[in-house]
Amino acid sequence: MDAGNYAHGGYKVAIVASILILMQTLMVGGRLLSRRLQKVWLGIDDYILISAAVFTIGLCALAIAMPRISGASNTSLQHLSNGKTVRQASIAWLVLYGISVALSKLAILFLYLRVFTSQMRAFTLVLTIVGIIVIGTGIANTFIAIFQCSPVPYTWDKTIEGGKCFNELAFARFMAIPNVVDGFVMLVMPMPLVWQLELALQQKIALTATFLHGIM
Repeated sequence: MDAGNYAHGGYKVAIVASILILMQTLMVGGRLLSRRLQKVWLGIDDYILISAAVFTIGLCALAIAMPRISGASNTSLQHLSNGKTVRQASIAWLVLYGISVALSKLAILFLYLRVFTSQMRAFTLVLTIVGIIVIGTGIANTFIAIFQCSPVPYTWDKTIEGGKCFNELAFARFMAIPNVVDGFVMLVMPMPLVWQLELALQQKIALTATFLHGIM
């Protein structure tokens, strides 16, 4: 792939990232406005959601800036892939991504805790376990993103003697397991409680769809 194609790809990424920023802003802004109109105090899930939105917007902003950071307009892709600034920006991107995903999941878990606060103890136990897994994977992803090489500067400067890096691909495959598991559990855990509510069938379906949309 040449520089022109890379720059074109960066343009597409910028469009998608801009749309995501707009959607994130509207979603969080709408939720806060709803709370204000209903005169309801913000919950822990709301504050975590706001934090997740900040990191997600930062992630998208970095994605938009990547072509300019890399100098895609006047540099070959081979040079870009080895560039110091690009590698440093990639570390920042991984950190932002790990934190934003963890915070988004935690916001959903605290929402479950608030909505189903009077439900069975087993539900709270599962929720707590999933929360610990989410926090653990978030910390691990962030730590590995920063300290993937020893010494850290070796990540972007391969001329440092004695530097070494771990197998990033193997770590990504390993971390995919808890990410898939906690995502699946979060998807199904509220469903039995929803369908136990004394609501009309249409309301249960609508509520189920709302939770599914929130997870996805």
